[in-house]
Amino acid sequence: MTLRREDIARAMYVGTKEVFMKNLKNMPEQEWKRACTVKTSDKAQETYDSVGNLKPAHEKLEEGSVEYGKIEQAYKTTIVNKTWANGLKVTMEAKEDEQWKVIPEAKVNELARTITQLRERKVAEVWDNTEVDTGGDGVVYASNSHPLLHSASTNDNLATGELTFENYDTCVKMFNDWKSHWGEVFPTSPDKILMNRNYQTKFQALLQSNLVPFESSNTKNTIPQLKAVWNRYISELPVYFLDSTIDTAVFQKRKGLTSEYDYDKRFTFNFYFNVHERYETGMINPGYGFVKLTGAS
Repeated sequence: MTLRREDIARAMYVGTKEVFMKNLKNMPEQEWKRACTVKTSDKAQETYDSVGNLKPAHEKLEEGSVEYGKIEQAYKTTIVNKTWANGLKVTMEAKEDEQWKVIPEAKVNELARTITQLRERKVAEVWDNTEVDTGGDGVVYASNSHPLLHSASTNDNLATGELTFENYDTCVKMFNDWKSHWGEVFPTSPDKILMNRNYQTKFQALLQSNLVPFESSNTKNTIPQLKAVWNRYISELPVYFLDSTIDTAVFQKRKGLTSEYDYDKRFTFNFYFNVHERYETGMINPGYGFVKLTGAS
């Protein structure tokens, strides 16, 4: 498609007192940055691995031998970078004749806005697909049965139900039940909660409704205080409890936003403006880092 004079016909003439162009401005708030970890990439794809898993310590009897273990690899994830782009094609006549300065605004801010909104959608998709996409451990990222290398136990990071005080408490406690690959307690605790912005009023009401008497006259909130991370792009119902010290959703950045410009001076006299960047989003460290509350039974 080409932007022609007829597409912005009213911009061809002076006399308009004011033009609303806020929808051509780049987005002032980028919510995706708070819902993922940015990783820098320097090649076509990157692999995220895990290592450690030394066996538990034991009692050594007098003159007995030390039982030696080994460091082992666990599960890995590979994320392949992709190129994302958008462009604007404008006729020479439209560029020269329009009076509202729409094209200078669009070729910079509007193109950048579309790329930013794509990032928002891509990061949101990572969270929305946690019960669809399979991780390196062979099960979906939000599952009741994440396998462990040397234990019959499994890790559980999926809870069913709406956001209530009881389910909030359950999800926080699920972090205490996680095990290492040898079945020992895995040191982790939640410090953030990621949810759609439509939960904002309900979440604040939930915090205020669970107060108990404390030191006679004051009150104390009984809900563990997790930092709320609001996001308008993720699905409305699910809620994610996060341990931010463990990377989960990642934005793998290969090449930042780049602008290009070209002009067909031989035939059409059209102007071509485009922006592109290279990255991919994904989830790493399966079985750890977050608990998902589905938001519905």
